[in-house]
Amino acid sequence: MKFFSLFPEIKDKSVGMKLLILILLVAVFLVLSTIFGIVIAIPIFGFEIFRDMTALNDLTNPRTIAILKYFQVVNQIGVFVLPALFYAQLENRSVSGYLRLKGRINIRYLIISVFVIAAAIPAINRLVEVNEQMRLPESLSGVEQWMREAEDRAKVLTDSFLNVNTVGGLVINLIIIALLAAVGEEFLFRGVILRIFNDWSQNIHLSVILSAILFSAIHFQFYGFFPRLFLGIMFGYIFLWTGAIWITVVLHFLFNGLTVVAYYLYNTGMIETDIDTIGTSTNTIVLVGSVVSSVMLLTYLNLLTKKKINE
Repeated sequence: MKFFSLFPEIKDKSVGMKLLILILLVAVFLVLSTIFGIVIAIPIFGFEIFRDMTALNDLTNPRTIAILKYFQVVNQIGVFVLPALFYAQLENRSVSGYLRLKGRINIRYLIISVFVIAAAIPAINRLVEVNEQMRLPESLSGVEQWMREAEDRAKVLTDSFLNVNTVGGLVINLIIIALLAAVGEEFLFRGVILRIFNDWSQNIHLSVILSAILFSAIHFQFYGFFPRLFLGIMFGYIFLWTGAIWITVVLHFLFNGLTVVAYYLYNTGMIETDIDTIGTSTNTIVLVGSVVSSVMLLTYLNLLTKKKINE
């Protein structure tokens, strides 16, 4: 592309410079996507959107939820998708080559990866419960109160998004909460950030952990930090070992999508189980089995991919 020839390649830059460039790209595309998002929103929502945007705390108003979902799409594209694509072009002059978008998905790897995540669900849900009970020292009570309030607001917003009982609402949520989030976050955190750390450290474990920490931290949900960290670590290993970004995109989509579908089934009365209790267990044997089985499956996946490379 002639446009990108205006920019120098950055593959030989230091990791600090690469991270700085990525941060600048995120900031620039956040601003641009917000501006274009508002412009495009006018024919969709009318000029009243400027008035409505001053009252976006009214989560009982369907129009407010529609506007928030629209800007969630804008946010996903501007903060995650576009910076990742632009960075890949600067780094490699080939988006598909750098992000590993080419080639077919190895079905065997995908199936094993799905079982890895499925096996880990009891452990992840237990981490959610433990994380929610986190307490800070008394000297940080103000910080803890702020974290609790932020977490409560995030939960209210999430519940408002998921409170749908129509097929159309389900499909929209699957696109926004599951598909776009999966594509954007995997492109940025596994496709770009993990690669930057891995090229710098030449240590697969360090790069996976650092990228997973950023992946969890960017959500600003403090009482879900450790389960999301655990999930990010598994996604990181699966991406590096399989070399396929689409596998982690599918896993991410399935993980988020199951929650979306479960809420829909609960809202429509098709299931009566409390959503927060699905897949949870306090049984030590179940939890140990969850961790051990997911680690064993990950190890098996690693052995398979090494064998494939050596063939």
